[in-house]
Amino acid sequence: MDTVRYFKLMNQGAFVAQIVIEYKERHVDAQGNVSYDAEWKTWYTEGYRDILQYAERTVDLMMDSPIPDGSQVRLYAYVALGNSLTSTDQYIYQKTSAHMAVYEISGTTLNDELVRVSFG
Repeated sequence: MDTVRYFKLMNQGAFVAQIVIEYKERHVDAQGNVSYDAEWKTWYTEGYRDILQYAERTVDLMMDSPIPDGSQVRLYAYVALGNSLTSTDQYIYQKTSAHMAVYEISGTTLNDELVRVSFG
């Protein structure tokens, strides 16, 4: 699974969107076995988080979030008064990673699409 530190969401849709990160914390037992929480937890970006049409926003998980290093993460694009979408891509958050996952959301509130446009 790829490591990531940044998420960018570009809004090409006719709606307001927000970046939400879903994550599962990493656990290591005494024998060194790695496991993750069974349920996804949710972290909402703080402050003004609306992404208007034709705008974009980037989140730095190390600087902006309380998500623990090593957690499994994915993007959840919240759409106000519409269909919110969850990325099918999952990553391992690593604070030393330089990778950014860039997504584009487009369409209308009830007929929208979320696509990963780049990773690197």
